[in-house]
Amino acid sequence: MSGTTSSAASQERIILNVGGTYRSTLIAYPTTLLGTMFADRNKELLCPVNGEHFIDRDGQLFRYILQFYRTGKICCHDVHLTNTSSNDAASTIPNLTISREELFSEIDYFQLPIPLPIFQPEPPLLSQQAQKAAASKLDEFIQSFQKSIFEAMQYFETTIPFTFHRIVRDNQEFYWNEHEKVSPFVKYLRPFAPCVGYELLDRFGAEIGKQLKLKFGDDLDWKLEKHSSHMDTKVDYYRLAINIPEEVYDNNKILQYSAYSDS
Repeated sequence: MSGTTSSAASQERIILNVGGTYRSTLIAYPTTLLGTMFADRNKELLCPVNGEHFIDRDGQLFRYILQFYRTGKICCHDVHLTNTSSNDAASTIPNLTISREELFSEIDYFQLPIPLPIFQPEPPLLSQQAQKAAASKLDEFIQSFQKSIFEAMQYFETTIPFTFHRIVRDNQEFYWNEHEKVSPFVKYLRPFAPCVGYELLDRFGAEIGKQLKLKFGDDLDWKLEKHSSHMDTKVDYYRLAINIPEEVYDNNKILQYSAYSDS
């Protein structure tokens, strides 16, 4: 008889419900999201489906939220915390690797009373700062060309000449002063003389020409010539001529665009 009883006991099915939790566990922290959600005063507001409450959050991360409700703390020594998203290529164990940002985001969302560290953003690389600074100056350079060309067309100009030297010349101020007397529209490009303009043309001359053609049309002629010295590279310079065809100045069409046109 005892043998039969022992055999029956060994075959007894035991059903375990692991992973759920009690309402009392959640409302023990009444200021949290779930503590407020399942408070007695809010029972009528809950709309479970088949006894389930759907929360649109990451189930993998929620285990750590539930861990807090049960123990009052979060132990994350069993996961590999990274400083990047778990979707990153650096995450080699998809189900175990989470980022600090992801976990802290869930702590913040569920309003757990856990102080979060203040993250100091990593400073950008020096190369990024240099590239952005140079790009800003390049944009200014192109915009200055656009202003010069537009104003030159107000004077019916057909050729806009510039010279940008590699280094400051002794007669640099005299050159631009005289140039500006004859062609006042060159004032927009004077701040780039001599060295910055030379460097930008040396690196991006063709690209600058393309941008100006996109702005003013293919009829605009961009001629850039580099003059180099084999004896002394310091005297190198760029000679630039922006040519506008004479025929673009059509008197009849200019009158049509005029505010004083009869039409």
